Amino acid sequence: MEFLSPKAKTGQPCGCPPLLEDRKLAARDGRGPPPSVDITFQIAAAPELGAFHFRTASWQMAAQRSDLTDALERVDGPKVCDLTIELVVYTTTAGRDVCYRKPVVTVLGSPDTVVPEPPPTAEPTPAPAPSAPRRKARPAPEPTTPSAPEPRPSVSVDAALLHRAAQVLGTGDHQETVIAALAEIVTGRQQTAELARLREQVGRIADIARQALQGRDSS
Repeated sequence: MEFLSPKAKTGQPCGCPPLLEDRKLAARDGRGPPPSVDITFQIAAAPELGAFHFRTASWQMAAQRSDLTDALERVDGPKVCDLTIELVVYTTTAGRDVCYRKPVVTVLGSPDTVVPEPPPTAEPTPAPAPSAPRRKARPAPEPTTPSAPEPRPSVSVDAALLHRAAQVLGTGDHQETVIAALAEIVTGRQQTAELARLREQVGRIADIARQALQGRDSS
């Protein structure tokens, strides 16, 4: 409603629209100022800490100004209030989710009628747990010479037999055929370890089988 700066115009009417919604639109379009709210307060339970300032440019706080002023004037002397930051969540008619926080001041009464809440006390810090005894460091293992890679096994493949096995087992490629054949041969719980070891070699066996068949078809 009045200029805050520069000093030559401080206190003079600013000429902004009288309605809050019109002022909000003007500020959004860069044709007017946003709110500037400065609340000076003390903590009721610890007034020895001195004065604090809460500054905000919230339009909600600006809209609350008139009601807040009336509530403060109804209490004589110092006032006890609640200053909170409330979470606002809603969905617009266009389906857009909106979430923001707004400051709210509630006048509770005078110090004679309202007992201030005591300040929170710090919880005692638990004692640190005793440290475990240190163990002696183990000596570093001696470097070992890497073993030579195992030679690739040589596999003889009968193309007709492999094709017949695929028809009997209902498999679609050579790798599935080898896996299914191994599963049929290696049965029983006592041979589970052997089956696991053989399955690790399935990929290698299938590659060798595929190369052998390609060489046979080309010849």
